[in-house]
Amino acid sequence: MLSSAREKIDPWINALARPFAEVGLGPNTLTVIGALLGSLAAVLFALQEPARAGAILLLSGFFDAIDGAVARMTGGPTLFGGILDSVLDRYVDFAILAGIIWGGLAEFAGQPSWFWGVLALAGSLMVSYTRARAEASGTGKLAVGIAERGERILILAVGGIIGCVNYAVVLVAVLTHVTVAHRMIVAWQRLVYRWR
Repeated sequence: MLSSAREKIDPWINALARPFAEVGLGPNTLTVIGALLGSLAAVLFALQEPARAGAILLLSGFFDAIDGAVARMTGGPTLFGGILDSVLDRYVDFAILAGIIWGGLAEFAGQPSWFWGVLALAGSLMVSYTRARAEASGTGKLAVGIAERGERILILAVGGIIGCVNYAVVLVAVLTHVTVAHRMIVAWQRLVYRWR
């Protein structure tokens, strides 16, 4: 969803990214900084400090948003940079939800924190996997759905800041699986239905 608005917010992202490019901070460095901040947020969730965790997670998302812009300003994205970004994103996704589970912050509707946390984690990983697998099979770009990574990070960060981590995790758990279903339907339409 946020990716569909990318053209509108690109000028803002470029403006924020330019100072980092000018001082010589490379995109891979920014990717690592974002991952380290995301890991710190995970630790804070585990220590039951959700407000601080949410604020740090927003900062992590900022670095995750500008690394691509810096790459374009400094010679273009590299294949390794794309792999590094994707791999570290998956580790941070896992760490954040593991921290929330560890801190017992996702209890809801009589179900323990691990139940909703595992559902959200599985959905988050499957959103990314479904896109990668479908695109490798020839669907073209499959950036569809309402729970891409930017949305998930924003939901969890805001949930932490306002003290509603459990609602945020449940929302992520539901929306990620809806997004997987949406991507499967679009992949079917592009790969199967059009050939009938």
